[in-house]
Amino acid sequence: MFVSHRCQFVVFSDPLTSCAWLEKTLAPWADQQIAPARQRLGNTLFFKGMSPAEAEVAFDRSDLPFRNYTRIAVVQNPFRRMAQLYDRIAETDPFWRLRRKAGWPVPEFGTWLRSTKPNGKGAGLPYGPRWRRFGAWSADAWADGRVTHFVRAENADADLRHVFRQMGIVPLFSASESDGRPHRFHEMLRYDAATIDLIRQRYGADLQLYHGTSPNLRLVA
Repeated sequence: MFVSHRCQFVVFSDPLTSCAWLEKTLAPWADQQIAPARQRLGNTLFFKGMSPAEAEVAFDRSDLPFRNYTRIAVVQNPFRRMAQLYDRIAETDPFWRLRRKAGWPVPEFGTWLRSTKPNGKGAGLPYGPRWRRFGAWSADAWADGRVTHFVRAENADADLRHVFRQMGIVPLFSASESDGRPHRFHEMLRYDAATIDLIRQRYGADLQLYHGTSPNLRLVA
């Protein structure tokens, strides 16, 4: 999460932080202290990974006009995001790791995907990491009517330029500064007709952001 009170904008990173390069890119405008985690707030009400709903509460408690700010959310293509979320859980979940170590199977991708939700618990567990819960949320659920613009992680540099120019801000970054992670084609190989339909049903509004070369980045707002 990044806040510029001087320029009146807020940028919400996607829950899986697919655009880590944004921290360096937005540093010249950032003038709000952001804690590294919710459990380590210190002298600020703001923390990394904050949802738009949580941010509005922090703004209200700070007597700041949240709705007067341009509120930008980074989103990822749900096909890629859910594959990466599954991989991250497989790498970090202690129970999955124990099962593999014991030679027992972990949930295969389709079974796991059907167990997740595009809101509510997402792919999380009680007291589990926030990225696991929010990573499965749809753009609608994540934004909750509190976002004015969406930026596609896969095209973040160009999309941010577009939004910033509307705000009268000259971007200070170039495409070479982005992560530039290539699309992993094997991510799509794990999808079958049923799981493709499931993604389309759950994340239809997200996918609309990817239609055409110049999508309406306010579409889900």
